Amino acid sequence: MPSRYSKGVLRALRNEVPVAHLIAEILDVPSKISESYFRFLCPLCHEFNTATNPRTNLARCFRCQRNFNPIDLVMLLRHANFTEAVQFLLELRNAPRHFQETPHAHELARDQRPDRAPAPRFGRHARDGARDDPPEPLGKLPGSR
Repeated sequence: MPSRYSKGVLRALRNEVPVAHLIAEILDVPSKISESYFRFLCPLCHEFNTATNPRTNLARCFRCQRNFNPIDLVMLLRHANFTEAVQFLLELRNAPRHFQETPHAHELARDQRPDRAPAPRFGRHARDGARDDPPEPLGKLPGSR
């Protein structure tokens, strides 16, 4: 087991190991879908006031005001040092069955949301067939001048 890892390897582990999947499926942290968001039990304060962000691949506890990346979570929950946590994630990353069989927690959360019509998009974010200009104002509200 090497005692040093390159920045590229560490960056890859931080970004390629889906944090929500790591929490729910690999580390087996108590978790749930609440208000259409994936929530997990914070390993520090033991509250469910948490969320994950798939874009940044970070988990956050709003009570502790602490962010966790995959390496941090493995260190905390497996009582591992940095090198052991990195080695665990490298082995996990090299065993792709962990990431192919089970959908990510964010996908589970998205699947459990009620179907809603997408909000209209305007300007450069418009979908094909959508308007490029914002809608006209509805007019003055009753009682306003």
